[in-house]
Amino acid sequence: MRNRISMVARPLAGLAIAAALASCSGAGQGPDTTNTAGATGAVADAPADSAQAGLDPVLAEPQVGDVYAAELTHFSGVDFAGPANDEAAFGLMRVIAVADDRITLNTETGAWPKARGAINELRGDQAEINWDEEEKIEVYRRELPALVAEGRILEARRM
Repeated sequence: MRNRISMVARPLAGLAIAAALASCSGAGQGPDTTNTAGATGAVADAPADSAQAGLDPVLAEPQVGDVYAAELTHFSGVDFAGPANDEAAFGLMRVIAVADDRITLNTETGAWPKARGAINELRGDQAEINWDEEEKIEVYRRELPALVAEGRILEARRM
């Protein structure tokens, strides 16, 4: 099931990113006057809306409590793999705050050496998950399509 979803989601995310970049190119439109510090006009929102369109609905409209299966080593400063191993580690991240332009997450305290472990954990009841309440990871919402396309965020689930 995951491979089938990934095979569809990644190209869609790539197309959404390409469309967003094309709309941002500004060919013949003069200098970019987008206010990135909280702009709410249609021009400022258009690229983000285009990029969000290809996302899973849970990722497109994040809510507190959403859980993502992800490559934890990309987001976290915690050394999940240990000093002898610098390979990627996979696990769950939970949305703990949502703002207009970013989301805040924390990670679980454990990790898996393969993505499949995190995906199985996401699809389970999560009763045994311990969350690292100390770590606060901020991700800009506009980055979500690229994170999915790169395989940094694997799946999302609304609890």
